Amino acid sequence: MFDRCPGSMGLTTPTLKAKKCPQCGREVEVFSNDVQVKCENCGFTVYNDVESCIQWCKYARQCVGDDLYKKLKKIRVVFLGRENASRSIMAEALANQLNNHPNLVFLSAGVTPAGRFDPIAAEFLSRKDLKVAGKPKAIAKLGPVDVVVDMTRGLDYEASPGTRVVTWDIPQPREDGNEGYLMVHDLLKEKIPTLIKELSV
Repeated sequence: MFDRCPGSMGLTTPTLKAKKCPQCGREVEVFSNDVQVKCENCGFTVYNDVESCIQWCKYARQCVGDDLYKKLKKIRVVFLGRENASRSIMAEALANQLNNHPNLVFLSAGVTPAGRFDPIAAEFLSRKDLKVAGKPKAIAKLGPVDVVVDMTRGLDYEASPGTRVVTWDIPQPREDGNEGYLMVHDLLKEKIPTLIKELSV
């Protein structure tokens, strides 16, 4: 380990802070090296959302050691479509619903993002109680990512060195009407748990 990095002091020598539980409002004590704690009052899981140099510094593993690095390093996973309007947002919403690993962060983006989400896809997600917010995003504006899931095969996208690319062949639901959205949803629901399991090892 290094001895002089000021950014790692709160990790190698944990500090305590109080966060407010978003569910009940009670204060919850969280150490700087905790990923998550449960509120003693209501049982809600409170995440330690502090951003640290572990997420970007190339010396982070050497600085804090393997065990703490693996515990705190977030893996950013992006579902990439052409327009980020239907398939990719469905995958993001499902992954965030199914994921129970706080180190995995699921996002979605497009190579050439549309001006808005596919309204049928957004309505379908709402009926399934799946959350989607904001508007289509460009992959180029997301910053560093660890894993890119190419939803369509053959997108015009060149991954950065060190980024893992996973290729799926997910059909375009708009071609098939409402039944197509259900088919895509069910296909993603089969594939995403396997992806989560692989990335959480």
